[in-house]
Amino acid sequence: MPESVDQRGDELVEDEDDFEEEDEDLLDEDEEEDEDLEDEELAEEEGDEPEEADDPIADLLYEVVSRMGFRDVDIEWEEREDHVRYFIEGGELGALIGRHGSTLESLQYLVGVINSRRGLVEHKIIIDIEGYRERREARLRRLAQRTASEAVRDGQEIALEPMPSGDRRVIHLALSSNTAVTTYSEGEEPDRCVIVAPRRDRR
Repeated sequence: MPESVDQRGDELVEDEDDFEEEDEDLLDEDEEEDEDLEDEELAEEEGDEPEEADDPIADLLYEVVSRMGFRDVDIEWEEREDHVRYFIEGGELGALIGRHGSTLESLQYLVGVINSRRGLVEHKIIIDIEGYRERREARLRRLAQRTASEAVRDGQEIALEPMPSGDRRVIHLALSSNTAVTTYSEGEEPDRCVIVAPRRDRR
């Protein structure tokens, strides 16, 4: 077990909140939406280029947040090395982010479950709202580097505060190339946390 605990990660603790019951019915929907090809065929007959199809996850996100009462939003997406990141922008979306990002994490989980049920896309999905996740990931990377320095200096393992799997992944990746420390996760959800330990085999 670690000999010290970094209590400064309090601001990164996720307060996991569930969606309201009215949103849970999305998980039980097994609707198969028929594609309307008539307009595309007509466009081809007239020599026009058919419009580019919308992203199914972006459509799903708009459906979910609209049901939650957030209708004046824009959703864009960006392909990254190992995932596609979806950005939700709009006015006064703080409630959609939630305390310490709890509603954002619930939205991330819900969309992932629906995608698995419906088989919409195969790529990894990451959702961000008004840049909150980008800022959070930057703070996590700084925390990782600071903790690694302390672990090496003191020669002791340091346990960070419990955090969701996505945040733990950021910590692991941030320190993956650091030859002075190693990281691993310990505990059971929702109390699972990252341990940052100095490498004992360093010369």
